[in-house]
Amino acid sequence: MQYKTDQEIQSENATLDIRGLSLDYIMQDQNIHAVVDLNLVARMGKITALVGESGSGKSTVALAVMGIQGKNAVVSSGEIYLGGTDILSMPKKDMRSYISNHASIIFQDPIDSLNPLLTVGEQLVEAILIHEKITKNQARTIALNQLLAVSLPQPEKLMKKYPFMLSGGMCQRVMIAIASVFHPPLLIADEPTTALDVTIQAQILHQLDSMRKRDGTAILLITHDLGVVAEIADDVCIMKDGHIVESGTVDDIFCNPQHTYTRQLLAAAL
Repeated sequence: MQYKTDQEIQSENATLDIRGLSLDYIMQDQNIHAVVDLNLVARMGKITALVGESGSGKSTVALAVMGIQGKNAVVSSGEIYLGGTDILSMPKKDMRSYISNHASIIFQDPIDSLNPLLTVGEQLVEAILIHEKITKNQARTIALNQLLAVSLPQPEKLMKKYPFMLSGGMCQRVMIAIASVFHPPLLIADEPTTALDVTIQAQILHQLDSMRKRDGTAILLITHDLGVVAEIADDVCIMKDGHIVESGTVDDIFCNPQHTYTRQLLAAAL
């Protein structure tokens, strides 16, 4: 009888399964090894935190999964399985379409991520119509419900406002509403609570937690904040200089850290 390894079992349940990914940035005078032989799994209905300091390569991983890592970025090895398909083996035009139907991303600065020339309603309706063959009125109804789902009051009034008229926390919830509008199997949240006050941060984390519970979404949380990780994550990967130096459940990492760097991060967070 052949038994499956833990890695094989995890991969079967994975919405995102990154295997041996190495990515370089090609510069004029040097190549920067941004990601080196990285393995990572994000499972359905779970939050996987990718933790590291600035420059560790964690945001590069997020961009690679979304296929937007930049023209000077070269994947030298590895696979990125999204919904069971290796997106790196797909033609560019097919890859973009496939990713847009399987994954969404919210960025650190929501105000810059929203179009300043369009109202909140116009942006939500546009996102809905990309994925659904319905009328604008039907899309508008869905948009209103999306805003209510992320606990934004008076959605009718909010639909008519422009991003600059909203607070950072409200913009971030609008981004979550847009990102979750087609119930993507994977949501990448890249530092979603940075620069928000503690109360608003808690609200954003609650929205992410509700999304994974309600829709079974796999969430890849990119962060440097171990307090956020302790509060919401199921699994944790610690990243340093392009490498995953340690991974495990949140209890494993916080109660029994093995790597010196992990222990340093935990000590600094106390």
